[in-house]
Amino acid sequence: MRVNLAGFNVEKTILEKDSSLNSDQLTPEIISAAYARISRSTDSVEVLRKKAAENVRKARRSNRNIVFEMGHSSIAEHAVFNLDVEGVSRLALEEIERHRLASYTEKSQRYVKVGSDYLIPEEWQTPALQKKLEQLHQECSDFYFELLDRKVPGEDARYYLPFTTTGQVGITVNARSAEHMILAFAASPLAEMRRLGTTLLHVLQKVTPSLIRYVEPSIYNQREYSLGLYPAVIASGSSGKRVEGKNTISNQNGTTATVRLHSFPEQGDDLILAIRKMRKEVISLEAAKKAVTAMNNAEKNTHYRNLFQNIKAWDSLPNEFEHLSFTWEIFLSGAAFAQLKRHRLAGMSFGPYQPTGGFTHPASIPGDLMDKADTLVAKSQSTAEKIASPAAVYALLSGFRRRIIWTVNLRELYHFSRLRQDVHAQWDIRLIADKIVNEVQEKLPLAGALLGGKDSFTEIKKKVMQN
Repeated sequence: MRVNLAGFNVEKTILEKDSSLNSDQLTPEIISAAYARISRSTDSVEVLRKKAAENVRKARRSNRNIVFEMGHSSIAEHAVFNLDVEGVSRLALEEIERHRLASYTEKSQRYVKVGSDYLIPEEWQTPALQKKLEQLHQECSDFYFELLDRKVPGEDARYYLPFTTTGQVGITVNARSAEHMILAFAASPLAEMRRLGTTLLHVLQKVTPSLIRYVEPSIYNQREYSLGLYPAVIASGSSGKRVEGKNTISNQNGTTATVRLHSFPEQGDDLILAIRKMRKEVISLEAAKKAVTAMNNAEKNTHYRNLFQNIKAWDSLPNEFEHLSFTWEIFLSGAAFAQLKRHRLAGMSFGPYQPTGGFTHPASIPGDLMDKADTLVAKSQSTAEKIASPAAVYALLSGFRRRIIWTVNLRELYHFSRLRQDVHAQWDIRLIADKIVNEVQEKLPLAGALLGGKDSFTEIKKKVMQN
């Protein structure tokens, strides 16, 4: 594991100086301290920045007082860091990217060969456990490269790699969100995450000692940050069963996911038009709703065509679309979850991976290798059963599934649809996106009419404008 501070924001006038820079001034705390004074000072922002740069020690005292004594934590958001995180497990990457107020670019298992590098977790360090995990690693790696040799795409071969597979990620995060990360990592039942939290704290406090403080987890933190993430043990049972029903998504090798809609906005098409009418005519929402209810379908359709008239594929939908929310229960593979977790503006609660709930086998796996694939899946589960610890999950493969509850508004759903229904999207998440969008369009035929991938936008819009 390695955490490297790749960069951070420094006050501009310091960067303009000659080579005799004061190392104490190379800190984002100066900007935070200056901005903290904006609301209560008659000085210009430029003067406030200059004063903070001239006395870094005073600026740090000010930060501690304003952020931690007065409780104005938003000041810490002005300090921004760029971090390289390398040599962490696939499981750790999931935990890192749970934090929505940060930016991430991850080494992609879709495009990069990754079947050789693995982590041996601290919890697996006894000779017997380590041997079991190393044997699993070798078999997974051999099968992964065999699939690649058989021209199976890397994005499908990775379904048979365990969560110990290592990767790397570039992170841009502000000090306030970094503090939340460190606290969450410290509360984790996994030694890898606790170590990552300690390392991250050490790296950031070197340049920002005044902005990160609340990093000792309480009992509440330990319970909440771990809830539903890691089963204490992996239950025995069949990992190959097929789940049938109207909510299932399947391919030739069995069920890939289940998607069930739990709640949706009634009369959502009308609500968007009513909110827009309220904004234009300065009337109450109730009055606007009555006016929209009195319209016939042709009139409503005309309003939506006017709304969509000049929109481009990359445009966000109006804010009114945020008032319509859907809640889904999705049982999906770890590989598909890796795509869905990127949509962090949605609400997401998830449970642990469930080996007894089935395994997602990509349709591209050659038929003569399916027995070998099933054997490896069973080997993964039996290896996980060897350790009665939350760290058992490390031995599971990316094709195992977890259950999530996903609440998303229609505006964010458009963004999701553009990316995940596009022809370049990963097939597993694309099947899920197709099912979600089909159901949304049944409920909202007008407001949801332009949903679809980027590649289909022109054709979809043409049809909408012609209706």
